[in-house]
Amino acid sequence: MKAARLVWATTAALLMASVQALPQTVSSTNCSTRVQCAYGQQLQDLLAHPASSDALDALIAVERVPASFVTALAADSAFDNVVNAWEQARVDKQTGVTAPSSGTTDLVSRPSTSELLGLAVQLGALTQTVSGNTATFQGNADGIYRALVKVPVVCLVCSGTPVLKNLNLSASFDLSQQTFKSINTSGPANPSTPAVTTVQLPESSRQLSVFTARYDIYNPLDPRSKQFKQAWATAYTGHQADLQSAAKDLLDSLGPVLDGFAKNPERKEYQALQDKYREVIKQAAAKNDSKALINAFEEYFNKVVQLVRAKMPDFDQKVSLAVVALARYSQLNYQVVQEARGKPQFTFEYSYHRPPSQPDTHDFRLVFGLNPAHGSGLLTLNAAGTLYGGSIPAGAGYGRFRDFQISGQFDRPLGDDINHPATLSLAGYVQYQFDPSVLNIGTSNLVPGTNIALPGNAQVLLGTKGTLAIVQGKVTFNLKSGVNIPIGVSWANKTDLLNATDVRGNIGITYDFASIGQLLTGHSQ
Repeated sequence: MKAARLVWATTAALLMASVQALPQTVSSTNCSTRVQCAYGQQLQDLLAHPASSDALDALIAVERVPASFVTALAADSAFDNVVNAWEQARVDKQTGVTAPSSGTTDLVSRPSTSELLGLAVQLGALTQTVSGNTATFQGNADGIYRALVKVPVVCLVCSGTPVLKNLNLSASFDLSQQTFKSINTSGPANPSTPAVTTVQLPESSRQLSVFTARYDIYNPLDPRSKQFKQAWATAYTGHQADLQSAAKDLLDSLGPVLDGFAKNPERKEYQALQDKYREVIKQAAAKNDSKALINAFEEYFNKVVQLVRAKMPDFDQKVSLAVVALARYSQLNYQVVQEARGKPQFTFEYSYHRPPSQPDTHDFRLVFGLNPAHGSGLLTLNAAGTLYGGSIPAGAGYGRFRDFQISGQFDRPLGDDINHPATLSLAGYVQYQFDPSVLNIGTSNLVPGTNIALPGNAQVLLGTKGTLAIVQGKVTFNLKSGVNIPIGVSWANKTDLLNATDVRGNIGITYDFASIGQLLTGHSQ
């Protein structure tokens, strides 16, 4: 909360200081809400002179000081514009299923996920013999909760729900698996067909193949984090000269808008709001009750904003365009990213795998992310171990611990940090497997040369134990509105079941629903 107050105060002070005709409010460095920050001087003037009609009009007649009105909205608007642009440009988000999984396009788990929802459809395999086609649904517990109750997922004052904001869950479904259903027949349909009592009809299973739970131990690139908001405040302060040079454009563009609103046919509704709150605000000032004064004015301010938005559907767009020009948000994006870079990210990940025809496994992974030398690339390192799930048969030729893995990946935007059309990724993966891979044999299989069915828990060992090494090159094309298309090629010295060199291609499509979060939550007040 202190970080949010710092940003409010910084934004208000800079915007107000950039207009020479408006003195900087003393309380702008000690305010607790964006409205109080923007109207600090007017609130102080009314407390000092509660009987002054001019002081009261300066507070409730928004068209008289449009800079204050815009400033109260600009703190959130500028932050939202920056975050929305930066969210689509981030390279540290893991949206699809992680390695080693069927259908994955990744050798490495990245340290972050979407702040709301993510969707990925991927085709291929990197560590497994059998390729797959998976659909992955990923979501942040706090982001989903906030969207359901219709409050902003990420905004200037959104610090996130403790614990929930760091918890991310995903489920992957194998779309390529197919099962068969036995159906009784009613007899042959023509004389040439022999008598068949049952037939096997194929049906798609859409089986759950991977469930993953992730917890962000430390992630300064999360826009809800204290570290990110402090970086944002620093960046905003660093661009004070840009803010001052653009202040006149802001007033020229939005001053007439508010002035026109105050004089248009909706003046009666606006006047009714002023009449309703004028006496309440005046009495609070007369009692020198600053808390009651601020609460009453904030309630009035929000009512005015609702009225303006209802009567002027393009008002938010006008504010957004003016704030974008004012804040030079592309430069702020770059500065915010640079401030946050160099600080490591730590994530813990647990995955439950259900590979086809193999025992279930449990993966435990530690993810480390770093921007080396404050550069524009992301270096990600993983350390993981895999255990077999379920019971191990007595006398089995394998143990509980399946393997351990070390992997690394470097992602480099091709273009500038914000508007890059593609991302180049180079990755390496090393896995040491303690025993050959275990393959389950279905009950419909027969002992060779006989009609004797194998038992339900029949298993065989395939491949060899030892080291599996993989390298991958991948290009991810970044389309508009959070859509990405990864296309990669990998080389492996072997796979989980086959002891032979393997070259694979893989492709996918991912979508980060954080870019449409505002549609789910509505306007921030």
